[in-house]
Amino acid sequence: MPGGRDVPYTLELNGEINSRIKKWVEGGGKYLGICSGGYYGSARCEFEPGTPKEIIGDRELAFFRGACIGTAYPGYDYKSESGARAAEVAVDRNAFNVPQSLWRADPANVRVYYNGGGYFATSDVLGSPADVDQDVTVLVRYAPDVSNPYNRLQKVADAPAVISCKVGRGIAVLSGIHPEYAWNYLAASSFTHPYNRQAVDLLRSHDAYRRRLFGAMLVHMKIDVDQEALEDDTGSGNSSRIPAKTPTFIVPARVSGVAAVATTMYSLNNAASIKGDAVVAGVTDAILRDGNDDIHIVNAATGNSERRVPYEYERTVLKHADPVAVPPWADKGDSASGNDEARDQTILVLCTQESLPGTKETSRFDMGLALKYMKEASAHTLGSWLMYSDVTGSTQTFLEKNTRLQALLPNGTVNVAAIQVSGRGRGRNAWISPVGCLQFTTLLRHPNLRQAPVVMLQYLYSLAAIEAIKGQPGYEGLPLRLKWPNDVYALYDAGSDSSGDSSDDVGEPGFVKIGGLLVGSSYKNNEFTLLFGFGISVANPLPTTSINKIIRDYNFKTGSRLCAMSMEKILALITAKFEELYRQFLVHGFEPLLKSYYRNWLHTDQIVTLADKGYEKAKVIGLCPTEGLLQVRSLLNPSVVYSLQPDGNSFDMMKGLISRKTN
Repeated sequence: MPGGRDVPYTLELNGEINSRIKKWVEGGGKYLGICSGGYYGSARCEFEPGTPKEIIGDRELAFFRGACIGTAYPGYDYKSESGARAAEVAVDRNAFNVPQSLWRADPANVRVYYNGGGYFATSDVLGSPADVDQDVTVLVRYAPDVSNPYNRLQKVADAPAVISCKVGRGIAVLSGIHPEYAWNYLAASSFTHPYNRQAVDLLRSHDAYRRRLFGAMLVHMKIDVDQEALEDDTGSGNSSRIPAKTPTFIVPARVSGVAAVATTMYSLNNAASIKGDAVVAGVTDAILRDGNDDIHIVNAATGNSERRVPYEYERTVLKHADPVAVPPWADKGDSASGNDEARDQTILVLCTQESLPGTKETSRFDMGLALKYMKEASAHTLGSWLMYSDVTGSTQTFLEKNTRLQALLPNGTVNVAAIQVSGRGRGRNAWISPVGCLQFTTLLRHPNLRQAPVVMLQYLYSLAAIEAIKGQPGYEGLPLRLKWPNDVYALYDAGSDSSGDSSDDVGEPGFVKIGGLLVGSSYKNNEFTLLFGFGISVANPLPTTSINKIIRDYNFKTGSRLCAMSMEKILALITAKFEELYRQFLVHGFEPLLKSYYRNWLHTDQIVTLADKGYEKAKVIGLCPTEGLLQVRSLLNPSVVYSLQPDGNSFDMMKGLISRKTN
């Protein structure tokens, strides 16, 4: 339960929903309440008493039987960082149920972001024994500078900042501080008061300690934690743990004909009219100064070299791509100004099939194997050229913001990355990019055809993704489905699986998201330029599940022996299937494909609630094949059919709720 304001939680969740949450935690679930989530998880919230911001009242969850009292420090303001600070807290390592080795050689006192949280009124705070301490362990305490909001002149010594509460067979960890919040999400200019002016510097210097504290809280709750996130910072000072950007390699994949390949290579080289400043490690580059990036175009080294791009050259050119050198809040200024320090730097390496990079440069994706699968799959345009980076910002943003390069790339080019540090989802959502997730952007130039409306292509792409996988012999029974408008879901039973683990602290099997699509578009000369940004979990079991985990579970349940799929193969299958369906779509439109779409979607006869229609109940009846509208029939008045736009509404699968999206 995140930070924010606790009162809206009470308005939305009091009653039946809180009862369900409490029952779920008591049955073995886990609750993590941070800041307002800590107030909300206590039996009583006492916030800023005697001030215009006062909020005092009982709370239903009551995982902690006492009160959460705040703010722990004065000066909190809802609309600014004026009351925020790098709070000093004392960590009781022995109170955590974690291996002591997790802490490394961290100091006992750690600086953590604080903004408006409370402290928990245990018996030592109250000054007398109380039953509020039952099944409660104090994990972290504030420094002695906390004051009582009822009397700011009174200090509260050793005030509990983070507590752990045993709740039936489950656990609730409540926190008044923000251990999840990294320093680089904060703008130094927001901190103006003497007590918080140095907050960013303090938080940055303690970031590794903060991460281990947060990791310890999760491990204490028996939640799996990425051990790499707990490691010490590297010598580069990149305490945000954002991996360094790597070169982007491009190679002809499905395109045939020497002339076509030569034309593209020549166009890319010729467009880069600015010569690099110096010859580094024997490499002379040329620079395409595009809308967002300075794109350094080089030819891949040939011969038996272990690297196609010398490391010294890569390190020199990409030094400006260090995410710490240009913090997230910095204004990059006018990208046309020529100020290299304010522009992204990218290396684009032109490869032939004989000069592909090896595992030293592309350790997470085998470009040679991808080319093999792409040639085996029957397609010509989609996947014509293959671009790949181990680490990039966003495959879609790179093509979207660099329009000169985009115009030079052949139709059907796919841009793949193993890790995106700025992945995008629908609306304001971010796309999490763990290793093992296949994420790529497909460039498609689509003519403005009445019989093939552009709005239907998002449905076509997501349908192609599912049919590409389920269309393989033996894989037809995999529980993969489509959620309107274009998400990929999988049926996942977290309680019992092929690993042999069985757990009582999980709910019933249900569908979870494993993939999604974001489409960007522009229109010129009666033609759409579309960028299909697609991601799907292939080999990463977290944060939900993955294709290969679903395959293992399917084998376990059915006795099948289906092989796991590689990212390289799935890329080839999806692009080939999309081309197959796209060719049909150009001639016949989407209507002949509706049967396949309905066979794979989650919404047949689903009862939904329309938030913008006074929470009216309606039944899903289908999809308009020309306008892409979801059609639902009112249960109150069956003669009324509502048509809902995919880009104006959000579909909450947990609630069956369709509501207007907010941007």
